[in-house]
Amino acid sequence: MHQGCQDRERKAMPGSTQKAKILVIEDEVTTKALIQYKLQNSGFEVACVSDGTEGLSYLEKSVPDLIILDLMMPLMSGKEFLLTIRRDERLPHIPVIILTAKTLERDIVEGLSLGADDFVKKPFSPSELVARVRAQLARRKRA
Repeated sequence: MHQGCQDRERKAMPGSTQKAKILVIEDEVTTKALIQYKLQNSGFEVACVSDGTEGLSYLEKSVPDLIILDLMMPLMSGKEFLLTIRRDERLPHIPVIILTAKTLERDIVEGLSLGADDFVKKPFSPSELVARVRAQLARRKRA
């Protein structure tokens, strides 16, 4: 049986190839657990936090290969988080996929104009999300 999302990092097994590290910033427990489960089963290392302030704290200690970001969260919204990391000279290269229930065209355009690399609407297909993660990581590798 699958347990809920652990708000901690999973390390790659000794001797294994280095896994891409994904930071999930999502306040909804069930959604966070689903994302973590699907990404881990797809071969990624996953760390989960519940809001933008926890995301910034995580980034002080570790830099992920990609961030999945909810927009509507307590304490610090996804928009505030995105603006903050895009201004940080250590972090602007990290691909960010926004995952949100905000589905109006203006929300999508705003998210992309703030520096998001992709936008996924809730409800979402976990398999599609994994495909988008892989596509962003492949683009980054080619750059």
